[in-house]
Amino acid sequence: MLVTICSFAFFYCLGISWLLQVAVYPTYRLVGRGEFVPFHVAQGRRMIPVMIVPMFATSVLAMVSAVVNRDAANAAFLWGAGACGLAVIGTTLLSELPKHMALDKNGKDDALIEGLVRDNLPRTLAWTIGSALLVLAQRSAS
Repeated sequence: MLVTICSFAFFYCLGISWLLQVAVYPTYRLVGRGEFVPFHVAQGRRMIPVMIVPMFATSVLAMVSAVVNRDAANAAFLWGAGACGLAVIGTTLLSELPKHMALDKNGKDDALIEGLVRDNLPRTLAWTIGSALLVLAQRSAS
């Protein structure tokens, strides 16, 4: 049951991550300099319950699933998904969060926006790979 919940949560986060990659972050380019900080701060607050909390919880759940099921037939897939969750947390804390904090503090910066788009790609790929691994884990457990 834990793996099933983790799989659904991973697919939710997968959708959010691709939405960030192709729609949200690129749209930052369209916001004027004068409006950017209030826009970015307000958007960031709104993202906490629908993106940040689910992504963090899902990443932790993937790691817990790997530990709890370490002897199962699908353990390798679960460890892979757990590693993807760890990659998401790492890239978020080390790469994306500092950029968002700088945008909140200093305003619109085209180089930072480009960096958000570029540096979100590993996170998006981690959600994609982790989702595939969880599908394989579900199949191998059946």
